[in-house]
Amino acid sequence: MVGVRGFEPPAPWSQTTCATKLRYTPTMKILQDSVQHKMTTMSLNTSLRYLKDYYKLSESFEELYNGFSDTVIDFYSNKVKLKDNALEILKYFKDRDKKIVIGTSTAKHFADIVIKKYGIDNYIEGLYTADSVGHIKGEEKFFTTITSEIKEDPRDVYLIDDSYLALRTAKSAGLETVGIYDENSKDKWHLVVEENKYSITNLIELKNI
Repeated sequence: MVGVRGFEPPAPWSQTTCATKLRYTPTMKILQDSVQHKMTTMSLNTSLRYLKDYYKLSESFEELYNGFSDTVIDFYSNKVKLKDNALEILKYFKDRDKKIVIGTSTAKHFADIVIKKYGIDNYIEGLYTADSVGHIKGEEKFFTTITSEIKEDPRDVYLIDDSYLALRTAKSAGLETVGIYDENSKDKWHLVVEENKYSITNLIELKNI
């Protein structure tokens, strides 16, 4: 979440989606769009169980989890990059005494890799994951639980996200929403623009909101 109260620098894919692309292509070819977008709101445990059931994968949950964990760690350690101007906009809000927290589907030990690698921990006041909150980003309670934890009215909290499903859910929960363009979810960009008051293509544009 960002803006008055929060920030999540969107990753290119969810932890499970990126692992699936790396491990199962070309066996599974590519995740169906509906599956990929739905998984962006899920924790690793939830999305793996969903994936195993949906594609009827032969591996046990434990085998999938161990394999995916190794792939995701490598991805976040060596391949993932922040969006343009992410650190600049974090500093901008931090310097103006805005409360910044991360709300993510990514498991804490994976998110911490990127947070520490890029020094994001210098700007944020909290990290909330689907596991720690007890709800996925596709549920309103994910967002209302966080706003309650940080003692803020949902109407005073801005979510910045590239997932149209997360944005839609946060909006229903009463938050202000800002859609950020991402090449990997460009097929849903029209929905992001249509459904949200604000839509941007670069994080630096947040200065004008």
